Amino acid sequence: MSSQEDDGDEQPEQEMTAVSRHFFGDSEKPAFSISILENMKEEYGLFVWPCSVILAEYVWQQRLRFSGVSVVELGAGTSLPGLVAARVGSDVTLTDDANRFEVLDNMRKVCDLNKLKCKVNYHQYLCFVNEHPANLLIFLRMCD
Repeated sequence: MSSQEDDGDEQPEQEMTAVSRHFFGDSEKPAFSISILENMKEEYGLFVWPCSVILAEYVWQQRLRFSGVSVVELGAGTSLPGLVAARVGSDVTLTDDANRFEVLDNMRKVCDLNKLKCKVNYHQYLCFVNEHPANLLIFLRMCD
């Protein structure tokens, strides 16, 4: 036992933050990479889920379909698919729960880190005005 446990002092919770890099392109020469700030707390919106990697790869593979359209990523969390969409030319809005301030802040940070301009919003009462339905793609993510 450490002396802190004997004294009854609580040790402050340490954040385990890391930056993961995800590469897109062919195996010989990646076209680009996306860096993601991840926090290994139990907050599920602060680390990259395997389904995000798969969806991001799909966006890359279908990049011509995503160029020049509006994309909304619902429940974006670390935002990897939306960031890839922005990188291939989409006008992207990243959304998450209005009560998840830490996740929304992290979404803004990863946009800045990757030098991508995405709108960050919450989806409690998400409304899009003047969007043409033919130019709007929506990511519906079922992670659970």
